[in-house]
Amino acid sequence: AFTYHEFTMWLRTVTLPLVGVASLSLSWEILAAMYRWVWGTPGPPLSPQVPFTYIEHESNGKLWPGIHQMFGAVERFQVVNSYGLFRRMTGVGGRPEVILEGSYDGHSWTEIEFMYKPGNVSAAPAVVAPHQPRLDWQLWFAALGPHQNSPWFSALVLRLLQGQPDVIRLVQTDESRYPFHARPPTFLRAQLYKYWFTSPSEGRPGPAPWWRRQHVQEFFPAVSLGHPTLESLLSQHGLK
Repeated sequence: AFTYHEFTMWLRTVTLPLVGVASLSLSWEILAAMYRWVWGTPGPPLSPQVPFTYIEHESNGKLWPGIHQMFGAVERFQVVNSYGLFRRMTGVGGRPEVILEGSYDGHSWTEIEFMYKPGNVSAAPAVVAPHQPRLDWQLWFAALGPHQNSPWFSALVLRLLQGQPDVIRLVQTDESRYPFHARPPTFLRAQLYKYWFTSPSEGRPGPAPWWRRQHVQEFFPAVSLGHPTLESLLSQHGLK
């Protein structure tokens, strides 16, 4: 109910006052933190030093033990932490990845390669910026827990078993790279792996792989269309 000009004028009017409010708020928090520190109340004034030094383990170990105790007292409130979106990423202990596999007979399985996420250990990581590959991105989140935490995964399995073109294009826009472009797989399952980049010391004859991986466990059981497990999951999550 307002024009672009009206919005711009409003923004110009409130911005500087809001900067003042923010400055007063920050000053108040600093004074309150100093007060808590003087009176011995565990609080965040020095606590941020603990997560900040996570970046360098030796420095973290040299902090005064009292600071660690202070951080431990307030950590459960999550009032202090290291700065940054997704500051603590997966990958140090291996990057978890869900690998989908399809089969026509339930015995011989073929991995389904995605356009962007790690899969084939010989494939170089794709450069995607500024594109956001939604499905590959969500599969990374799915790999951080059991498949029950990602109800949409059951729907993905269903659509691939049905051979739905719109969903297949999320996996591969080049149908020749999708192993089941001729007809949908009869069975689908998913395995959980951990991936690491290879190092120069891991050289071997032939083209060097970009990744090494280790199988962790089954992520999603083998199912087919109408399979009781799949039907139960779809009904449970309201995806029927």
